[in-house]
Amino acid sequence: MIEVGVIGYGYAGRAFHCPLITQAEGLHLAAVSSRDADRREQARRQWNVRVYTQPEELLADERIQLVVIATPHHTHHALGKMALLAGKHVVIDKPFTITTAEADDLIAEARKRNLLLSVFHNRRWDWDYLTVRHVIEQGLLGEVWQVESCVGRYGHSSRWRARRESMGSLLHDWGAHLVDQAIQLMGLPQQVMAWRHFRVWQSDVESFIRAVLDYGQGRTFTVEVNYLRAAERARWYVLGDRGGLVKYGLDPQEKALIAGDITQAQEPPEHRAHLWLREDDQTIERTIESVRGDWREYYRNIARVLLQGEELAVKPEEAREVIRVIEAALQSAETGKPVLLS
Repeated sequence: MIEVGVIGYGYAGRAFHCPLITQAEGLHLAAVSSRDADRREQARRQWNVRVYTQPEELLADERIQLVVIATPHHTHHALGKMALLAGKHVVIDKPFTITTAEADDLIAEARKRNLLLSVFHNRRWDWDYLTVRHVIEQGLLGEVWQVESCVGRYGHSSRWRARRESMGSLLHDWGAHLVDQAIQLMGLPQQVMAWRHFRVWQSDVESFIRAVLDYGQGRTFTVEVNYLRAAERARWYVLGDRGGLVKYGLDPQEKALIAGDITQAQEPPEHRAHLWLREDDQTIERTIESVRGDWREYYRNIARVLLQGEELAVKPEEAREVIRVIEAALQSAETGKPVLLS
């Protein structure tokens, strides 16, 4: 068994990492570090773990082999580096880091010490993403030339997510998932163009950001995070030269996981993907069942990597490219000009 310690017991640690770790064979949730006394007591009662006040105390625990960083974005590099220097394998909640330079530093340290380093891009196992991927890989839409991937609500961020110093940007939060999915589906873009604004909410973090990833020859992938979205919009809008797809709704696993049983996740019928396919000069409409992903696969893979030598599913080099695209998008939004990536 691999003993696991989680640094940070806010929403990410509480609702995602701890319950998923406990459902991965080969991993044992053994310790939690939090500066908040109430959260420490909550973790101790819920998971029967050792609790520590400071990250340094958890890192000094020689029984801990794998450390999960589930803290505000701007702390990921420093805490990740501390964990690697302490000889621990490391999982970092997304985003990997704020900057590419920080990501490169952690990758180099992990290689130097021959330690596992991964980033919690659990939304590679989202039902909506896997459904879109399946449709594209089956060639049902022909050559895909336009993808729009959007999340949003009407409401501002709170606490540390409302401060640029700790949050980074909307792209560092939800946007990191969307950019990762874009790279998984279409690879790295040639250039990025982005726009953002700060309307309504009194915050130095954007209210809205849209980044267009340009793949050349008229092929684009648009990522949008919008916290001024008063009207519903499709989660996915995909066009190919033989058809199109529209899909509404977020992945249902988060709600089920919080309720205590991720296997009970259910998707409303109206959220199933709707296809329009061109065949023999006619348009055929179809609704398809979603491909059921399972967030538990992330930590199952981590366990198998450490215990059986399986290939790592989410490599740090891949997460590093997500940060590179985010940096390019923010540079573009600041300058009003496209930023070349290749």
